[in-house]
Amino acid sequence: MRRVVVVALFAALSGCSASDDQAPIVGPSGQSVNRTKCSDSSDQCFRSANAACGGSYQVVDSSSNAGGVLDDTVPGPTTWYRMSYVCGPSDGRMPDFPFRGQQYKAPTTTTCREGRHNSVTCDTY
Repeated sequence: MRRVVVVALFAALSGCSASDDQAPIVGPSGQSVNRTKCSDSSDQCFRSANAACGGSYQVVDSSSNAGGVLDDTVPGPTTWYRMSYVCGPSDGRMPDFPFRGQQYKAPTTTTCREGRHNSVTCDTY
């Protein structure tokens, strides 16, 4: 039982898994537009679209944004990729995943040391 829990937890926390919980929407042409979201690598988005369509698909839109390890609701150190696609023949155009949204700013650290003659020197990085 413990092994099952560990495997399930690992699968849930894996950064390479795609999120297909977004229901398809109907586009202006009446075609169903599917969406997928994945983290760390856009390759998982391609695999997800290929599996959902059972083959070829056409990319409608793509983007990337900064997010956390588990979700992209707030900016963080993980890159999340989003792709909208329509199942069927492809025009061969690859998604470029332009960056949209807020960017993650790493926290700064300041180190100070006391020098001679009551001076203080600080380094920020």
